[in-house]
Amino acid sequence: MNVVLIEDEGIALRKLKKVILGIAPETIFVAELESVYDAKNWFEQYNSLLIDLIFSDIQLSDGLSFEIFEALNTQLPIIFTTAYDEYALRAFKLNGIDYLLKPVQKDELQKALNKFNQTRTSYSNQQLLQLQQLIQQLKMPVKAMPTFISYVKDQLIPFSAESVVF
Repeated sequence: MNVVLIEDEGIALRKLKKVILGIAPETIFVAELESVYDAKNWFEQYNSLLIDLIFSDIQLSDGLSFEIFEALNTQLPIIFTTAYDEYALRAFKLNGIDYLLKPVQKDELQKALNKFNQTRTSYSNQQLLQLQQLIQQLKMPVKAMPTFISYVKDQLIPFSAESVVF
């Protein structure tokens, strides 16, 4: 499972990583981000990476992590980890699949990961990315060149307008 961690407190970050690895040792931490600014830049640069899940603190040194997800309009599932309970409703409106209060307990994290695994789609992120790119290509206007048909002997021959000289 490829995970991005967004946490500005070093001790909390290390504890969270330890608990995650205790439950899911196959976890790969793709990025560890400390601020809204860093996270926005990272997601803009590496949006095509295969990311399965985001763990995010809410109050970061330069603002609320909600700014990241609202700006990027991400569809990735997020488990919010925070010391404050007043942001829960807003968190669930931004693809939050769980809301864990610090310090994160192993059994609560296990339940959150179980919920994540149950709600996971059968498509990988790479497949979803390819589908999104295909949809964007289909939305692009098609430049059709005029085509003419002419008789040459007993056959109809199509030719493009750009091949006409005079």
